[in-house]
Amino acid sequence: MSESNNLPQAISHKKLSYLMLKAQKDSHFSDELSGTEASEKREFEELINNWEASTKRVINELSKRKENLLKDKSPHSLIALGAMEVHLNMALQALIAFNKGADE
Repeated sequence: MSESNNLPQAISHKKLSYLMLKAQKDSHFSDELSGTEASEKREFEELINNWEASTKRVINELSKRKENLLKDKSPHSLIALGAMEVHLNMALQALIAFNKGADE
């Protein structure tokens, strides 16, 4: 009980951040977490790689067969398809930026 009497009533965010950076991690907890994190990271990377490949195939198909896809489509459908293509390209650019950030 006397230990809790020595605790400060408040702590600044700066001081707390400093203490968190300097605190040593519990090795047992850290090992369990790293195994789980590694597994989740591999799963996420596989998912992203599959998404990237699929997205590139969709964009290629749109480029090759655009005229066939556009037959008998309403103006709204054409706008939607164009917007989808733009968003897919932007998403691929975002993935490239994400991957660059992971390397730094």
